[in-house]
Amino acid sequence: MTDKDNFEEKEIQSDDPIIQKCLDIIRNKNVIVKDLSGKEFYRVYIGDEYQFSFHKYDEFDQYQIGIDFKDWFFYKKRPDLEELYRLCVAKYNEQALKKEEKTGRKPLTPGQRAGILFMLWGPIIIATVIRGYVEDKKTQRVEEKVKAYEKTLPAEYLEYKQAVEHYRDSLMHAKRR
Repeated sequence: MTDKDNFEEKEIQSDDPIIQKCLDIIRNKNVIVKDLSGKEFYRVYIGDEYQFSFHKYDEFDQYQIGIDFKDWFFYKKRPDLEELYRLCVAKYNEQALKKEEKTGRKPLTPGQRAGILFMLWGPIIIATVIRGYVEDKKTQRVEEKVKAYEKTLPAEYLEYKQAVEHYRDSLMHAKRR
């Protein structure tokens, strides 16, 4: 045995059939890895056909594999799971580089996507808040006028309650604010 044989890297195999199936899939040359959430929740495809999803929770040393609408969780560091994670990240980054070279543009980061979302929804949210503020002010003005109107009524207020309600409704439906 030579020194070269000692340093030759061997593919990591798993004793767990689920992990081994995922390792075999990710080593396929035609595999496509997508990170739809931008939070390293990888979905693996061959062509258009979904194969499995994989996510590593660093803070808990927990891994999640999803196949056919079933999720498996693994709760300790294992070399086969680390290899699966490394392969998913490598394939994803390799595809991102190819896409960047092909289009000449870098893909948007999750922060940039969030920024664009705020730029688009910001004016809508501001308009909604302003409209709510205007409606609130209108309601306050109507209530003040109603209180002033109530003071002009005679002591038999209950008899004139219907007149007050009608006045309030007419003020609320008035076009001029």
